[in-house]
Amino acid sequence: MFRINPSAAYSFYKQFILDYSQDKSAIYEQYGFTLQGSVGSKDWEVFAAILMGDRASPGDGADLENFEVKSALIGNSFEYQYHRNRGLEKLQNERAVDHLFVVRSSTYKDVEVWLVERSELIATFDRWLPELQENYRAASRQRFRRSVTYRFVVSQGTKLMEIRNGALIEPV
Repeated sequence: MFRINPSAAYSFYKQFILDYSQDKSAIYEQYGFTLQGSVGSKDWEVFAAILMGDRASPGDGADLENFEVKSALIGNSFEYQYHRNRGLEKLQNERAVDHLFVVRSSTYKDVEVWLVERSELIATFDRWLPELQENYRAASRQRFRRSVTYRFVVSQGTKLMEIRNGALIEPV
């Protein structure tokens, strides 16, 4: 079992996600852009690594040594994408780790982190495997995409951390 560190993760979030995105917001608005998508997946992976005391995983498998990290807007689904050359290997790697789901508001002021243990996702991955194999029978197909719903994450997961209006809520 990992010992989570919400205060360290929050410090990273505050400096490199919230403050950074808020600093950009006036410029984005001036030119007609929204903040949506202005924080990259690597930022959420680092945030999750700090929270869980984990490290980046080498190669194309799971994001961290012990976790796959997904992020999406609150209420939206989390996309899993598998590329032709490494898709099968990636799917197998993701079966072997737990999954962290970072859900956030469009302003990045509200964030929740949910842990779904790998055992809860095995049936999903088992269902995707023959679909992935079938997908790549067509030479023109380069990617295979599937998703996990927010509702599934909330019903099967454990909330590890919550930030509301930019403030860390006491750990659940």
